[in-house]
Amino acid sequence: MKDKSIDFIKDFVKYYNSLSILKKFLIPSIAGFMFFLLFYIYILSSTTYMKKTIHQINKESIPIYETIFDNEFLLQKISFELNNAVVAKELDLVKETNAYASKIQKNLENLENTTFKEEIINIKNSFNEYYFEASNLSEDLIEDDNSYDYIHIKTLLVVSKYNKILKLYQNLRETIKKDIKDDVSSIYIASSRVLFNSSYAFVLWIILSSMGLFYIYKDMSSRIKQIVEESESISQGKANFHKRLSSISSDELGLIVNSINTFISKLEQNHEDLENAKDDIKRFIADTVHQIRTPLSSILMNAEMIKDLQEDDSLAPFIDSIDASINMLSNSYEDLSYVTSYDSIKYNPNLISLSQMIEKRIVFFQTICRMNLKEIDSDIDINAYTYINIVELERLIDNNISNAIKYAQIEKPIYIRLIKSKESNRIILEFRSYAKEIKNKKKIFEKNYREEESKRGLGLGLNIVKNICDKYNISYEASYKDNQNIFTYTFDEIKKIGI
Repeated sequence: MKDKSIDFIKDFVKYYNSLSILKKFLIPSIAGFMFFLLFYIYILSSTTYMKKTIHQINKESIPIYETIFDNEFLLQKISFELNNAVVAKELDLVKETNAYASKIQKNLENLENTTFKEEIINIKNSFNEYYFEASNLSEDLIEDDNSYDYIHIKTLLVVSKYNKILKLYQNLRETIKKDIKDDVSSIYIASSRVLFNSSYAFVLWIILSSMGLFYIYKDMSSRIKQIVEESESISQGKANFHKRLSSISSDELGLIVNSINTFISKLEQNHEDLENAKDDIKRFIADTVHQIRTPLSSILMNAEMIKDLQEDDSLAPFIDSIDASINMLSNSYEDLSYVTSYDSIKYNPNLISLSQMIEKRIVFFQTICRMNLKEIDSDIDINAYTYINIVELERLIDNNISNAIKYAQIEKPIYIRLIKSKESNRIILEFRSYAKEIKNKKKIFEKNYREEESKRGLGLGLNIVKNICDKYNISYEASYKDNQNIFTYTFDEIKKIGI
């Protein structure tokens, strides 16, 4: 029995999953209709029983009750007429009572086919005996041919039979009253049961329908939520290509799930192709960076030698231009080198002097600034230390300075400030430059984003900065005030022992 129940549930779930969404929502309504159809049949059978009982009361019990009263009246009429006949000494008056007797007999005969047949026959026989004795007694009294004792005995006999008939009528009335009362009670009980069962059935239908609709709603909402979440993951580029949406239904949502799974499979293949291409490009960049390293080192050495060997300042502008270009190329080279190695080389943090590092990088960019008709104005607090990798700190500082040089207005100073906060254990580093306001201050840190397409570059600088800040929990912000673009970075200060 248990196995059959389990098989039935499995078959029903399978059938449910094969239905369309509309048909699924129609299931509670159809089930409710079937439930009320069965209940309607129950109510119909109950009302049929009540109708039959009422019909029986109207057709049998009440007419019998009325006939009893008629016969009792006719019985009293016979007794009264016989008494008048004796007083008047008229035998014809005795015979006239035959009409009343016939009426009583006919009434009783009409009731012999009812459920009270036995009682009616008993009353009929008792009435015949009574009428026979009463009419004979009346004739004897009129003829006055009999003795007193005989008349007395006959009178007692007639009275006894008369009382017997009255008693039988009374008993039949009580029986009919009891039957009518029982029938009315049964009708009341049946109607009360129908009313109670109707209320119970309505409540049960509401509960079952609500449970059915709630289950369907939860099923639909969970599957829609799964589809929405997966769609959002795909749109945000966070799709799990090794995972597929579960599809156990063949309805409209099931078709959507199958389509998404097919789309994910195609995305997975394209993703694999892109990853392979990315690896190829990354290897190409790494190889290129490696190939650049040797000639770039040679250029730097030769440039230094030219500076040392020149006898006058006639070549100074050209040497500065070469030096600035070499430094810019070196900065781009360091960016590429970091991008191609940050996920394969572990950059461990050390205790670094921010003050010395910033001063050092300002010196590095002096020639580049001079060739771009710009200058750096700095305000650096001494003895500011924090934990960070020296290569990553250099990338953070260099990319902010090179970005300021690229976009700042000519002959306007670039301000670099390093301040140790007195209120909190923080170090604030600011880069300020006079330039057009940055339109999208959040997007500026995204990879390959450029405010001005005319200013060509790798599109990696500030994204490298963002990744370094995220790694070391350095807060960063881009703002605009007093016609200056301001990049602010907040470090945790580390107190160096002995300072």
